[in-house]
Amino acid sequence: MSLQNEEMEVIIKVKRFSQDKGSWWQEYKLKVDRFTQFTEALRRIKTEQDPTLAYRAACHMAVCGSCGMKINGEPRLACKTLVIDTVKKYGSNVITLEPMDYFTPVKDLVVNLDDFYERMYKVKPRLYPSEEVLKGEAEHRLKPEDQRMLWKFAQCIWCGLCVSSCPSVRNDPEFLGPAAHAKGFRFLADPRDTITEEREKILLDSAWRCTYCYMCYNVCPRDVEPVTAIKKTRAYTKLAKVKSPVIETGEKHTQAVFESIFESGKLEEAKVYLSTYGVIGSLRDMIYLLQSGKLKYALVKEKPVENISEVRKILRGE
Repeated sequence: MSLQNEEMEVIIKVKRFSQDKGSWWQEYKLKVDRFTQFTEALRRIKTEQDPTLAYRAACHMAVCGSCGMKINGEPRLACKTLVIDTVKKYGSNVITLEPMDYFTPVKDLVVNLDDFYERMYKVKPRLYPSEEVLKGEAEHRLKPEDQRMLWKFAQCIWCGLCVSSCPSVRNDPEFLGPAAHAKGFRFLADPRDTITEEREKILLDSAWRCTYCYMCYNVCPRDVEPVTAIKKTRAYTKLAKVKSPVIETGEKHTQAVFESIFESGKLEEAKVYLSTYGVIGSLRDMIYLLQSGKLKYALVKEKPVENISEVRKILRGE
């Protein structure tokens, strides 16, 4: 059989949910070909086998962001994922579909996105032009180099996959989340915008709460790289007139990492930790290290790497 005519039978196990019954798994069998997307598979299940199945989908071309879900445990857009490709990737014709993590399920694969939209609107996701432009007395021009830099972060389709996979969102309610930061930076860095200082107040503290786990980078279906937006947002810290304790701690940590590498060419974690949090702030962890017998490793003095002078040249930008 040619690849163009490739067909196979698959078993799609859907984690269903209803307010009355809670969660349960249900299996569906269907034949697919090499062009069948998961949105198409779900449409066929709903129309041919089970009209009670609930899911979201609209554009079927990775633009609207409606069909985010977990496919074999991996956050994906159902319209951008082919069924046969998934079978080949995992070596099994049994595939699981689940609602996105973090968000509260409403019905089957549909989740409540109110929290996600609240985070997105907190960053004021639109351009605030000058009064002259609003009155028609002037126009804003965007240089090609500025457009190229902003374009990546303007591609966010609000699908929520990055937030569903982000541990910092779960652990820190003050963290706005990767999608909000991508959208926020798109306007923070836009030279036509007029509320830069207000945006800094909204974004900076949250940016220093990201742990750089790169899950948002891995799951984004549009290659937006929200973590890059967060890194670029942190660069605005030097302009901030008021800095929160989180920002101050983050700056200390960054400086400590720089000094550690500058002195030894290595990341001396114990030294960085002490420089960041101070002796008092580190006391609880030092007691734990002492009790576990690991304190001796924290006190090891690292020897500089060979050619440390070359490392220092790089850090100085020479």
